[in-house]
Amino acid sequence: MVHKIKLITFFLFFCIMGVFCFSCKTNVETNLLKTLLPQDFVQKSDIVPITNKTSSVIKVVFESESESKLEKLTADFNSKINKDYFKNTKPDISELLNKYLSSPYNFLSDNSKILLERKEYNKLYNNALSKLYNPTNLLITDFDKDPYLLFDDFILSNKKIFNKLNYYDNKYYDSMQLRIVSNDGLSPDLANKEIKELINIQKQLSDKSSKIYLAGTPIHSYYTSKKSIIFINIICILSSLLIIFLTCFFFRSLKPLIPISLSIFFGMLLGYCAVKFLFNDFQIITMVFSTTLIGIGIDYSYHYFFKSNDKIFFKNLFYSFLTSVIPFALLYLTKIEFLKQIAIFTIFGLFGIYLVVLFIYPCFDIKDAKRTVNLNFNLYKISLCILAVFIAFGILKFRFNDSLSALYTPSKKLLKAEKLYSEVSGGNFENAQIILVQGEDIQNTLEKEEKLAVELNKNKVEYISLSKFIPSFKTQEKNFKLVKNLYADNLDNFKDILSDKQIKHLKNSKFKPVYFNIEKYPFLKDFLFKDNNTLIFAFSDSRISISDKNIKIINFKNDIEQYMKKYRQILMLILPVVIFSMYILLAIVYDFKKALKIMLPLLSGVFCALTVPGELNLFSIISIFILLGFTIDYSIFRMNKDEKTEDAIFISSLTTSFSFLLLSFCGFKLLASMAAVLFFGILTSYIVGYFVFRK
Repeated sequence: MVHKIKLITFFLFFCIMGVFCFSCKTNVETNLLKTLLPQDFVQKSDIVPITNKTSSVIKVVFESESESKLEKLTADFNSKINKDYFKNTKPDISELLNKYLSSPYNFLSDNSKILLERKEYNKLYNNALSKLYNPTNLLITDFDKDPYLLFDDFILSNKKIFNKLNYYDNKYYDSMQLRIVSNDGLSPDLANKEIKELINIQKQLSDKSSKIYLAGTPIHSYYTSKKSIIFINIICILSSLLIIFLTCFFFRSLKPLIPISLSIFFGMLLGYCAVKFLFNDFQIITMVFSTTLIGIGIDYSYHYFFKSNDKIFFKNLFYSFLTSVIPFALLYLTKIEFLKQIAIFTIFGLFGIYLVVLFIYPCFDIKDAKRTVNLNFNLYKISLCILAVFIAFGILKFRFNDSLSALYTPSKKLLKAEKLYSEVSGGNFENAQIILVQGEDIQNTLEKEEKLAVELNKNKVEYISLSKFIPSFKTQEKNFKLVKNLYADNLDNFKDILSDKQIKHLKNSKFKPVYFNIEKYPFLKDFLFKDNNTLIFAFSDSRISISDKNIKIINFKNDIEQYMKKYRQILMLILPVVIFSMYILLAIVYDFKKALKIMLPLLSGVFCALTVPGELNLFSIISIFILLGFTIDYSIFRMNKDEKTEDAIFISSLTTSFSFLLLSFCGFKLLASMAAVLFFGILTSYIVGYFVFRK
């Protein structure tokens, strides 16, 4: 009767949580910036909307052996894409050129402007003649309208943007950008579906003579998630098979898998509900770390099934749960949003598993295990020696790596596509540092951009900005005056080529500013932010410094890496506090000597986990906190062990470490680095614990 009441109560509580989960909308936050940067910084700055603007672009490169094939390849690709979801932002060159040609004297390259300001007219004259008599040079403007070919020089200075084709290595290249414009935005399911279709189009149209390359954040995300999901599914299958095999081996039945699955599912559901109740968004990183509950759930379950004394077991279970919660409780006190979520999810998840084992497991009639494990003592000694060698090599190459490259390395195929796009298009906007320019109106903003351009040119920083394509009215007028001064004194040099009437007409031309309706040009619109703000994309390996303190410079990569380093340092300071707190609690429960004995395997596991990988990042350190929760179980149950404890610990450590070993080979470096830390830490703790508690 008591068991029935427990089951009914549990079932009702389970149903309430289920209703809560499915009745409330869940916002899963996948933006790494929102996850890793402080919330107050994200809310006050424009970093997230700017990131969304640059990271929702798919970059496409077309390659072919002939110009005609390239044009057909581009046209075929453009006709097949879903135009309701992707918008082609490739600049309309002909329309832009027509606008320029209405007043070509208003547009000068930086080089021409310098020569005009220095009045090095002879150099300009010689440059014009060399272009004029070069048989391979195609003139954009008529010679009688622009004898010094200054406008041609302006176009050539931006050739990566204005040239339709790029030709090198005996191949023709063209590029375009596809912006995701669907109302569904970057919804993962819809984005993956559309990107998959885009990749299918790429494969259909590519052959030996013509190829299409895809790059950009959405493409990287698609391949990473696809590869990770496949790998994780394989790991889940192999791990599940191992658990099934061990369960059959020890119990001659699959019945224990029912309560094991129930405890894990209930724990994850309770953790999910807690996060959903306390936070606005569910961080994607929290979901990644949530899988670690499976290992702890299995630990508790197997200890229950192998128990021979209920009193000793439930005492061990309580102390194990209590000490496992300490690392995550202190993690919550960091006040770092995603760390708080991980802490809440794990604490409540552990509590859920603890409740199921405590109240629900007695309702299941699971027979005692029929087999025991007897491993050779020498095997443990050999394993310990091998680990010592790994530790020695790890110490030699030990370092902290807070760069984003430590979390993700794209495939060679994607790296090639990114490099090719940068060469063909003239810049990789995602890797650029962004300068946000704010003005009272668009003309004022353009003037500020032009002032900044002088400073960027002095520092030899390459950049792309709106003012490069649309000079302010002041600059247009200044350019026109420079050209007029040139014509006034030097146009007679072309008397042999130009008639008197043509020369007179050029000298008498009047200034007329060219106005651009930016909304009509998708490419130019990419430089606009909100209101009259614009974005300058600067390409520099080092952090750009601007003398104007009112100018905001956004470096996504640098900002994230700085905060990752800061968070890692905070966790490194907290880690000794966590370990000391666990020791004090154990000393109160047992005594100082026994507490030290319990902590030795745990500390050896932490030391191995910190040294063997050789390279540590923020997520490696977070994994240490999870490791503490895992390994404390082994020591506590060994301290008060009954006759079958070692069997339970062996199976628990084997299944958990096996899963993390497989995951450490995952192509996604973030998951792989976490898994390596947990694998070596759990394995070391288990082996050292065997020697510490061996009679």
